[in-house]
Amino acid sequence: MTDDSTPDADYELVIVGANRAGFSVARDAVRGGARRVVILNSWEVPVPDLGDHVEMRFGTPVTDITDGTVVTVAGSDFDLTARVAVVAARVDKHSIAPDYAIPDSLAERIHFELPESLDVADDVLVIGTGETAAEYTDDLIGRGHQSVVLALPSVAFDQLGSRTRDDLLQIETDRKATIFWHSHPTEIEDAGGYPMVRFSDRRTPDLVFDHVIYALGSGAPDRHLERLNITLKLATDQPSVYILTEEDPGPGASSPQGVVTVSPGHAWRLIHDHHLGDFDEPGDLTARPPLVFAGLAERLREKHYNATITSFENHHSDLWILRVKPDVGDARHEPGQYATLALGYWEPRLDGSDEQLNEDKIEKLVRRSYSISHPMLDENDRLVAPEDIDGLEFYIVLVRPEGMEHLPELTPRLALKKAGDRIFMGAKVAGRYTLKSVTSPDQDVVFLSTGTGEAPHNNMAAQLLRDGHRGRIVSACTVRYQRDLAYLETHRRMEKLFPNYRYFALTTREADTINNKVYIQDMITNGMLEDVLGYTPTPGKTEFFLCGNPAMIGLPEEWGDGSPEWPEPRGVCEILTGMGFTVDRRGVEGNVHYEEYW
Repeated sequence: MTDDSTPDADYELVIVGANRAGFSVARDAVRGGARRVVILNSWEVPVPDLGDHVEMRFGTPVTDITDGTVVTVAGSDFDLTARVAVVAARVDKHSIAPDYAIPDSLAERIHFELPESLDVADDVLVIGTGETAAEYTDDLIGRGHQSVVLALPSVAFDQLGSRTRDDLLQIETDRKATIFWHSHPTEIEDAGGYPMVRFSDRRTPDLVFDHVIYALGSGAPDRHLERLNITLKLATDQPSVYILTEEDPGPGASSPQGVVTVSPGHAWRLIHDHHLGDFDEPGDLTARPPLVFAGLAERLREKHYNATITSFENHHSDLWILRVKPDVGDARHEPGQYATLALGYWEPRLDGSDEQLNEDKIEKLVRRSYSISHPMLDENDRLVAPEDIDGLEFYIVLVRPEGMEHLPELTPRLALKKAGDRIFMGAKVAGRYTLKSVTSPDQDVVFLSTGTGEAPHNNMAAQLLRDGHRGRIVSACTVRYQRDLAYLETHRRMEKLFPNYRYFALTTREADTINNKVYIQDMITNGMLEDVLGYTPTPGKTEFFLCGNPAMIGLPEEWGDGSPEWPEPRGVCEILTGMGFTVDRRGVEGNVHYEEYW
């Protein structure tokens, strides 16, 4: 892969330092098409599988790097040439202090390098922005620690080497450590002799740890050369020598003797663009700097966003109640309807995953429709009217990628938002899943849902009670654990205030609850619903509303001539049809209404 303008050299790329950062750059180069890469290290270390095009040389301390038509890397007994040289050896492992005070009383529990040993049962927080923090986390896991938290801002993710990115995402997927991509410590207090850490994001609670380990970038880049006893000689205006740093230097930062300093995540892009343009830039290694640094994100927000998040309450890290207020209009709606929320693809993700977005997509919005929820009661136990709240309320769960063919797009971005942030909300509130079929105040109404599918039912139940509904109102929701029911306490208050209202919290993975291992289908078939209604549900007297997992609802693919082929396992629609109920469908108005919510 050479031409007349390509300098003749032993290697395309020589890397000084066999560590995570060096391995990442070597892998990136090979993925880009490089076939002659060598890594030099003074001592032998374990090496990941880098392929056949990466040569390892141990016991080869470098003494001189000379930049000219080609780069010459020399030691006491060797002399080789390359088109580009990268110094990846990290020689100063001692972290710099943070920009906030640490109580002297916590000196034995605050560390600026990885301690040789800690009790594996201890809760440990690692704080950092680069490769060292990832290395410490990995080391602790390897020692047997099962309670490790890494605070690594999402803006630092792109600056990590590709191997480190992959490792951290796998660690999180395997639940070997907790990673705070979006929240960074801002203060540490003494809580009974233990460090209590406050975080930048209000959704991350104050947490107490046994030990806190700092892994913040330390030392000027020229110290890499000085401590390694490497003499650098530059003979060109644009040197072909790079030094890897924990994070990219800011604008105007100086580099030793004009050499380029860059983070491992951005190294291959710079090397490719300036020196090895005859190779490919790997499509799966997009290491574009965060858009916020270019000012593009703010301009795109001003252009596209038309609403404000007025409140953001996280019931737990993966379950939120938020309210959104449009800039114009009052967003009037009927209970049960939905609205569209959207954020730009340019927004950072909670998990820091690289979606490999192409240029025509990065400036667009990722949208999803959400049923409109409702708080039901205020702090004085009064029923709340829609006009009483500041915006529309939404009940949203963080969608995680486990088991999914494609990365979720909206909720990992929404997870980083807070009250006061801007967002897009569709101008039209729509949906046919409403209370229009409840024509008598004496009808019994049954709401059945899974997870956040109870959002429209909260809105509907509150409306019925505000209208003085006399019939029974039964609402049931299936979740894995009770902690996944953000409105549970409000439902219990509703039961005390309104004798005709009952709520069932059904769990599937909790051993110590009355209704454990009960699914919505079971509630109908095991007599629970019959007991609360006082009779077997009857068409004409009972109206059903289903929202949530399509498997719970259980619609057939085709209705056919009245003999539909029902899916397995059996869903609610099949059960109710067998009891004489009619499911809504095109041209048929039934007494079983549904909204698939997945």
